[in-house]
Amino acid sequence: MFLSAHEIARSRDHALSNLLDLSTACLEAGQRFAELVSSTSREAIHHGSKQWSLFGHGQIESMTQFPANAWLENSARASRLLDNTLEILGETHKAMIRSAESQVRVVDEIVFATINRATKSSPWELEIGLRAMKTTLETAETTLQGMSAAAIETVDLAEHEVRQIAKSVAGTKPAARKRTTARPTSDQ
Repeated sequence: MFLSAHEIARSRDHALSNLLDLSTACLEAGQRFAELVSSTSREAIHHGSKQWSLFGHGQIESMTQFPANAWLENSARASRLLDNTLEILGETHKAMIRSAESQVRVVDEIVFATINRATKSSPWELEIGLRAMKTTLETAETTLQGMSAAAIETVDLAEHEVRQIAKSVAGTKPAARKRTTARPTSDQ
């Protein structure tokens, strides 16, 4: 009724492999996010220093356009940051789903091996129940695979929607300000 040494070693190797894959996905996500924040920060500093250098040279046009330019640049940068952050999170989420599904398969293999061993050494009455349990577990595993595929598809759809929102935010421009000139009053 116990698992063989080979089955135990194989299940342990699969579990460690799944953990390694999950750890790798999380580390890659962290690295990508750090690079994203770093590049976005460098871009913001570069743009800000460019604007301040224009102020230093006394260019009046740059002073009047500064709020609009800052708003446009910051909204575009924030949009890209949000889009890329959600892409990283989506990829990590999909890796976690795949890893969980793989780990469930490892547990299922152990359970199936145990059921098969128990079936061989059990009376026929118990064998019927064990086969029913095995069929139920196979159905549950198929359902889990379908749920994992649906979850990954949902993450893909959410990524697509967020990209559309980010593009619309990045494309939004502030309303043009009208210049108001002082009109002479009739009292003068």
